[in-house]
Amino acid sequence: METTANRSLTDKIVEGLKYHLVDTTAILSSTNPVFSAMEIGVSRMPDQVSIDSRLVVAGLSYAGLGFAYSRGRDLSRKFFHINNQTNEKVQTFHDSAYTFTFNLTMIPIYLSQGADLKQAIIGGVSGAILGIGLGPVMGYSIDTARDLTGLQNCERVTYPDSIRRQRPVLKKSLATLLAAGSIAAMVGIYTLTSNS
Repeated sequence: METTANRSLTDKIVEGLKYHLVDTTAILSSTNPVFSAMEIGVSRMPDQVSIDSRLVVAGLSYAGLGFAYSRGRDLSRKFFHINNQTNEKVQTFHDSAYTFTFNLTMIPIYLSQGADLKQAIIGGVSGAILGIGLGPVMGYSIDTARDLTGLQNCERVTYPDSIRRQRPVLKKSLATLLAAGSIAAMVGIYTLTSNS
């Protein structure tokens, strides 16, 4: 017979897994199309290197990097006393600075996927700079994905009440549509670029 302590531990693990999957999908959905365009257009990586890098990032994210990003963000927000009711400018600044720092980890990933040193450094630094703009997008994506999937209500002032009040099935459908749209955008980017 399962004890209360074991059930509690099992519940915590299941809850943590739900957050991990939702947060990671939100992060990848909001950033992969932008990084694909940056890798192809700015870093001049061949399509296949970019695609492989996106796949490795997705794999690493689901293997724990996404958890590290979102839990690190949660801890950083807690440390700086930031919550969903904090002024949006403060939340934006925090997410920009946090993501800038976190995105520097891309340099070794690019190198491991066949980019030369110059491409990897340009890609990593560009990713960190993109983090300034993408950080708020990623943070907002996490907060709204948690709401859309029923994990945690999003109380951000900029989150539309019309979405907040929708039925759970409609919210989950919207979350699925957003993830599918991200994949479609990446397919479009690679279709439009010539393979090097």
